[in-house]
Amino acid sequence: MRYPPKSAIAAVALATTLLAGGSAWSEQADLVFLNGKVITVDDKVPTAAGVAVIGNRIVAVGDVEAWRGPKTKVVDLKGRALLPGFIDAHSHVAGMANVEAHYVNIQAPPLKDGAAIIATLKAAAERAAPGAWLTGQGTYNQVMPTREALDAAFPDRPVDLQWSVHDHLINHKAAQLMGMTKNFPDPPKGSTGRYERTADGEVAIIRDAPAPWPKDKIKEFTYPEMKEAVRYILEDFYLKRGVTTVSDMSDLAAYKAYSELKAEGRLPTRVRLNYLLRPESRGGVGVATEPGKSPVDGLRTLGIRPNDGDDWLRNGAIKYILDGVWGTTAAVYKPVWNGSGTTFEEDNHGGVSFTQEQLNTAVGEAARDGWQVQIHANGDRAEDMVLTAYELAQKTYPRPDPRYRIEHFGHFLVQDPARTEERLRRMSADHVIPSPQPAFLWRLTPTNTKEPDVKFFAMKTLIDRGFHPAGGIDTIGTQNFATYPMFSIARAVNRDTKYGEVVQPEEAISVMDGIRMFTLWSARANFMEDSRGSITVGKLADLVVLAKDPLTIPKKDLADIPLDMTVIDGKIAYQRPGS
Repeated sequence: MRYPPKSAIAAVALATTLLAGGSAWSEQADLVFLNGKVITVDDKVPTAAGVAVIGNRIVAVGDVEAWRGPKTKVVDLKGRALLPGFIDAHSHVAGMANVEAHYVNIQAPPLKDGAAIIATLKAAAERAAPGAWLTGQGTYNQVMPTREALDAAFPDRPVDLQWSVHDHLINHKAAQLMGMTKNFPDPPKGSTGRYERTADGEVAIIRDAPAPWPKDKIKEFTYPEMKEAVRYILEDFYLKRGVTTVSDMSDLAAYKAYSELKAEGRLPTRVRLNYLLRPESRGGVGVATEPGKSPVDGLRTLGIRPNDGDDWLRNGAIKYILDGVWGTTAAVYKPVWNGSGTTFEEDNHGGVSFTQEQLNTAVGEAARDGWQVQIHANGDRAEDMVLTAYELAQKTYPRPDPRYRIEHFGHFLVQDPARTEERLRRMSADHVIPSPQPAFLWRLTPTNTKEPDVKFFAMKTLIDRGFHPAGGIDTIGTQNFATYPMFSIARAVNRDTKYGEVVQPEEAISVMDGIRMFTLWSARANFMEDSRGSITVGKLADLVVLAKDPLTIPKKDLADIPLDMTVIDGKIAYQRPGS
């Protein structure tokens, strides 16, 4: 692994005092922040009153009056909070762009019930071509129309309603068009997905399983449309919500668009480019792998190498998806509990998309080329497979600091305490980074939370054991409101769901640790801590201004703090109207 060099400005600036009483530079600052609560996320100087910026770098933290000059732009914070720019460690920008542009929003709430969803879909159908597909985007564990109601409302139009990218409810017309009748075969036993069927055997619900979706189901972007769509998502859903670096999992076309936007001076945020590699049989948005070939051959052929790039666009990690989602298709040792998922299947242990040998090879090939690896593993059985693959990779291709990650490591199954303790011990010994998404606490239903022997997003346990979990959102539109990191921080601190329940309050973390998750800890999880993640002299001037101090306001109000300003590369890129 090649690491980014420390900036020359950092080397000079760190030799000066952090609390600058006078300028150590001949220049005066381009931008100064005064009279605020600067939450630095730097243990050496945890809080301060001001920050000075020259160009795109922080040059002073503390008393910065001496840095003011006739051309200095001065921002009077008036007691507001200044934080490092937020870093989203796990996003899917192109997927979200597609959902926002082409799907019908049917989230409930705010919609009340199945009848309200059907009414929304009918309104959308009036604007669509006759017989065209309707695809509705809901959110986790929400109410949906019954299959019967959906068929009655749309007898001649195919409909696909999504709880998330993993779970789809289709109507009779859709099942007919795709040939998913009673004779359509189930996924292989032990794979990640399954179908749920009507009384006559027709597929009604698709859970994390392949389906013969027709190419005309969703209107495809032209390339110029896609380029503008991803720019819009990065600007409106990330930059305007204080996220200055997005660690993305999109496709090669989106990454080409980012490069062009950067050349045009229109790339709204910094982006880390991660590559999703799937077995050829699963397809997907990443770089598909062919049988008999190394899973990273496609990247090698294209000349895509780890860590290539700059502070705006840089190659990041390789991602593999091993199992499914919690409560239905995650790979577990003991059967999924009756109630943890939307529906229940007897003796359901979930499934995996790689054998242990295949996963070992896939991780080893990535490690050989110096890639960081991050693997989607929700279930305990899958997580143990990941650790085995990481341990073998370190023996075969040893590196001092690979920073391997487990994506969605948020649930502890404690029905087998010895196995749980061993898993945490292995993670600690191998310095594996957990990458959970505490925003998903919001989706838990009163039924979900009754699941025995589970710790839901055991954030405090992880932090108390020395882990530094990275903060990510992982939305493709299912929780589009959650791209504001303060939403996730509020969930990790308050442990509350959309149903008003507080879940395992003993796992609540401090507001400061929540901030660390989306700043310094996310930076480190992405090999970026030398350039961002804290307000430290020499680092990039990526900053956010919150209207209120998150460390002192009532915790119940955290998610509602307005974002007043986003600064990226030393320039004010967004300012909330009226702030």
